[in-house]
Amino acid sequence: MNVIDHVRDMAAAGLHSNVRIMSSLLLTMSNNNPELFSPSQKYQLLVYHADAIFHDKEYRNAACKYNMALQQKKVLSKTSKVRPSTGGTASSIQSQVCKAPNSVNYNILATSIHVINLKCTFD
Repeated sequence: MNVIDHVRDMAAAGLHSNVRIMSSLLLTMSNNNPELFSPSQKYQLLVYHADAIFHDKEYRNAACKYNMALQQKKVLSKTSKVRPSTGGTASSIQSQVCKAPNSVNYNILATSIHVINLKCTFD
């Protein structure tokens, strides 16, 4: 079991603050050593990190991280074929985005929903 699997398990268990800390640490390590993770692993970490931030109701920060994930997905799509996700994860997160407070800028929500719709499966 690699570290990405541990982050996935923590996210599934609802340990969002732990996911946020661990993914932040791993992304920092990845920035210092680009060979540490593959593009798909870095994409997964960015999405888990953004999801954890979104769960903490930091919508603007989450939207920024989702945009970073989108950029990473573009890199990933250049290096390999990826299937779009049709699973429940994107729809459940999209419903969370729709429940966000009205004070959040509509463009940020629209960007987040767009990125969520672009999530890919890595099975």
